[in-house]
Amino acid sequence: MMESLLNLIKSYIFVIVTAKPKSMFKKVIGLVSIALMPQISSGQAFDFTITTLIAPASGCLLPNSNIITVSVVNAGPVVGGTYFALSLDVSYSLNGAPPVVETMVLGAPMNGGVVYTYSFITQADLSPCQVHTLDFQVTGTLPETNLANNTWSTTVTSDCPPIPGGTTMPDTVCSGLNSGNLISWGNLGVIDHWVYSNNWGLSWNAVANNTSTQPYSNILFNELWYIVIGSLYGYCPSDSTPVDTIIAVSQSVAGSLPPDFDICDNGNGGQIDLTGYVGNIVGWECSWTNGATWVPVANTTDSLEYLNIGDTVMYQVIVKNSVCPAVTSAPITMTLIPGSDAGSIVGELLVCNFENDSSLEVNPNVGNVVDWLISTDNAVTWVSSGVSDTTYDYAGLDGYTVFAALIQEGACPYDTAFHSIVVLPLLVTADPTITIVEGDSIQLIANGGVYFEWFPAVFMDDPSISNPTVWPEATTTYYVEVTDLNGCSDTASLVITVAANLTTVVVPNLLTPNADTYNDILIIPNIDTYPGNELVIFNSYGQVIFQSTPYNNDWDATINGDAVPDGTYYYILDLHDPILAPDPFQGVITILGND
Repeated sequence: MMESLLNLIKSYIFVIVTAKPKSMFKKVIGLVSIALMPQISSGQAFDFTITTLIAPASGCLLPNSNIITVSVVNAGPVVGGTYFALSLDVSYSLNGAPPVVETMVLGAPMNGGVVYTYSFITQADLSPCQVHTLDFQVTGTLPETNLANNTWSTTVTSDCPPIPGGTTMPDTVCSGLNSGNLISWGNLGVIDHWVYSNNWGLSWNAVANNTSTQPYSNILFNELWYIVIGSLYGYCPSDSTPVDTIIAVSQSVAGSLPPDFDICDNGNGGQIDLTGYVGNIVGWECSWTNGATWVPVANTTDSLEYLNIGDTVMYQVIVKNSVCPAVTSAPITMTLIPGSDAGSIVGELLVCNFENDSSLEVNPNVGNVVDWLISTDNAVTWVSSGVSDTTYDYAGLDGYTVFAALIQEGACPYDTAFHSIVVLPLLVTADPTITIVEGDSIQLIANGGVYFEWFPAVFMDDPSISNPTVWPEATTTYYVEVTDLNGCSDTASLVITVAANLTTVVVPNLLTPNADTYNDILIIPNIDTYPGNELVIFNSYGQVIFQSTPYNNDWDATINGDAVPDGTYYYILDLHDPILAPDPFQGVITILGND
């Protein structure tokens, strides 16, 4: 027996020399120790098995170096005799890899049911996140009563924290008009449940849904959503996706346009406003076919201006709020009606100056007379007459006059009829007061027409001409009625003063320098009685055309030898006699016949 023991020691020494030190040293030392121990007696039996994994336990993020500790049990009773301490080969294989084999030294006693604990020297890498399979086996030279339980398998789970990923959901929905699905994406783990809040996070509601899709429909208010994601094996803490917000916007409200109204065919304009709408105005539409067809109008504001529409028309507005469906307002109808029509004014077109008294009449097609306006400056400015009848009476017009009748039908714009009256001018003129010396004659002058009638006709050569000659014996007022080609007539008057033929100085008021030896030279009777006299004659511009001191009855209506134009001139004659003539004489001289 000693020889056998020595041979056994030799064989294990060889193992020491050839084996890896770390993996075999313990086994060799154990076998040497066993070899030196007393051996079991004959007739003894054993049933060793691994029944429990003591360490490591499943968990979150297990390390890459784990000590494997198991329980080894003698499952069978020792049958007869005495026994000594022995050793076993134990091994584990991780996920099907080659087994790690180590020697386990068993101490006494080895009775049935005794449990031994063994920790493998070689540690296991359990860091990959998965379920790891550990296969164990016990072997040895001990007599085994049951080889079927020498192997045993178990698992250890190394879990990883979940990756929450995110959610796909609409940013905005139409309140009460929405449906669809919220989608989970990019997560690593297990969806535990969905969570939402409809009061901005004051409270949260869990939804028992562990799928990646969460249906929604008819959301009324803003909602916040997130997903709780658990780890794949449940050993790591759960995590949550970021909170996403769904904004529920109000449904589109089309608002209201004004009630239907009429527009006038003689001019219309204004503004239509849309009120009470919710959303953005997509555009306006109009219809000229009573709503059968609609044409877009390029306008996205809430008001529409119109001007001079020529037919009945309808308008409506399209409103859309965010993602909500567009809605259309109830249409407004603008019905074209006949507007103000002034028609024409009937009346005289030509009247005589001052000699006029008649009326104008307007016959409007549509509307009432609001006022008659009058202009005497060719329609530059107007004056209201305050007359609102269809007839306007006028009298005493003395110049070109324009009349306008303002006509209005309901609220339609005014229409205006115009009528012009030409006032035929009759500018009747006659010489002013003239003084002559008793026994002299003088020629009267009237202008402004073609027919003349002078009266009284005594001491007059022809009362039906424009320039009769008279020789009154006493101061007389003469009248002349002048008629033009249009039949218009007017009257003028003048006074012939007859002075006694003594030393009275009378300046004639008429010169006719036509070389007929009559009234060719200004002769002032009795002027030589006043040798200190001074005569000055002016034209209508106040310019002196003749001056003489004394005057010697020699002015022939010329200036430097040139005849002065026909017309009216003015004189001042100062006799320089404070007793007989203290004040200068002033008057006019009419010159005819030079032209």
